[in-house]
Amino acid sequence: MKRTVNASAIKAWWLSDGDEECPHCGRMYFYEVEFRCPACDGPGCPHCKTQAEGYVVCLSCLPIEATKED
Repeated sequence: MKRTVNASAIKAWWLSDGDEECPHCGRMYFYEVEFRCPACDGPGCPHCKTQAEGYVVCLSCLPIEATKED
């Protein structure tokens, strides 16, 4: 007897918890949506990237002047 798979019972990968942990915020994310910083080549989740000096970097590579609050 051949078993069939109920397509509605399979959970989409983007709706379940991720399998990678962001080193900046600790959130779980999927490798498929991972962000790689062009300055340090470090991994991160899509929530922890920020724009600095015209390009997108991780929080660790953000210039110190940009993190100061006046």
